[in-house]
Amino acid sequence: MTLKQIEYFQMVCAKGNISAAANELYVSRSVISRAIAELEEEFETCIFTRSKNGVILTESGKVLSRLFDEFSACYTSTRECIKKLGTGEGPAKIKIGVTPTNAYRLHKLYFSPFREAHPEIQLYMDEYTANDAWKLILEGTVDAFFTPARVLDGNMFDTLELYQTRLVLGATGSAQVAQKEALGISDILDLPLGYLDAPMPLEGILNSCFDAFGKKPNVVLRTSDKVLLKEMTLAGAVYSVLPSDMIESWSGVKGIPLDFFKPSTHRMAWSKVLPLTPALSTFIRFVREQNID
Repeated sequence: MTLKQIEYFQMVCAKGNISAAANELYVSRSVISRAIAELEEEFETCIFTRSKNGVILTESGKVLSRLFDEFSACYTSTRECIKKLGTGEGPAKIKIGVTPTNAYRLHKLYFSPFREAHPEIQLYMDEYTANDAWKLILEGTVDAFFTPARVLDGNMFDTLELYQTRLVLGATGSAQVAQKEALGISDILDLPLGYLDAPMPLEGILNSCFDAFGKKPNVVLRTSDKVLLKEMTLAGAVYSVLPSDMIESWSGVKGIPLDFFKPSTHRMAWSKVLPLTPALSTFIRFVREQNID
């Protein structure tokens, strides 16, 4: 397997036609066909179904396509990372990915103390969905990601488990449901619910639980404004469905665990295959030490 073979394979996937791929790459059709044949021989499988209209990936071809996409992203990121290591120019930087619900807790636990301990290293944070972590790490968009999503590939990523959270219902202390230690699905079937307008993987499970009772969640507020969601919860207008690490920072709001959800494990993840910069190594070591404490 060579970089050229991967390039030819990916162009055929993009064009859906060997001749079109050859024209785009300014090579002969036989060169593309030979590269595909060599890949099929190496992996001992057929990777394209051929027809007069073009080619379509087989199931084996789809597996290879995912592998080559990850490899290409990782290869490009590695080249950029090595360039930065070689120049040594500018201040040390770390790009961190967080989810819309875990940033507040992470800031208190790790980011703020790290800035105090290492003012020479700049931290940059951006919010993304939890399941985007692995793609963003491989692409080099972020150096590390804090996510509750399960580990995608233990051969590609290193992870450090940090803490667990529960999905909870946020309510005022005077609300009837706030007197309970935990809630079942029947306790919230008719309540007006408030959601943070951010991708929440657990929402699909919640919808399935309601479906079992022949109902749909009564979502009366879906907003990206965290302050509005908190104020309406305090006013008793909605009951917020959020991870516990977000609710715990809301004074006057009690988070009651939804007992039909298992706790989520939050972890920091980074690439095994990309070279660690001194700044990222320092950050990983710091988070590990804080976690032990």
